Amino acid sequence: MTVKYVSFVGRSNSGKTTLITRLIPVLRDRNIKIGTIKHTHHAAEFDKAGKDSWRHRQAGSEQVVLHSQNQLVLYTDQPSKQSLAETVERWFGEFDLVISEGFKNEAGLKIEVYRESTGKQPLYVDPEFDIQAIVSDTDPDTSITVFDFEELEALSDWIIKKTDLKPE
Repeated sequence: MTVKYVSFVGRSNSGKTTLITRLIPVLRDRNIKIGTIKHTHHAAEFDKAGKDSWRHRQAGSEQVVLHSQNQLVLYTDQPSKQSLAETVERWFGEFDLVISEGFKNEAGLKIEVYRESTGKQPLYVDPEFDIQAIVSDTDPDTSITVFDFEELEALSDWIIKKTDLKPE
């Protein structure tokens, strides 16, 4: 089974994280098992210098798992850059839907989060980004489907339809 995924993209401070954290419970209420991926341009560091798992990494381990009674954290090197689709397939096989934040240059279902107050040009005006829907605080002049920030149920319905999910 191919795992479904949707990317929320947009300029800095547009409200992507806030929207995603408000949308996840709406989708979970429909019995959809959600995983998330956050894209960053910075090197990720999850462990503190001097801790055992940090020492394992410094010694050359390419993959370290922090394992406790109720949690598991995986830190692994990628031998080459993976696409969003490859990452979803490799690490999220048991999920119904993966929501990513970022990945505006990747293929796939993309929803732009746009706030006029950022003063930045929206991504949807550039067809190269292939934006399929917009969540905005304004009514952009476009044929692309637009949702208000409060239309979480309608946005959830749209995602379910576009990804062909079958919630229980």
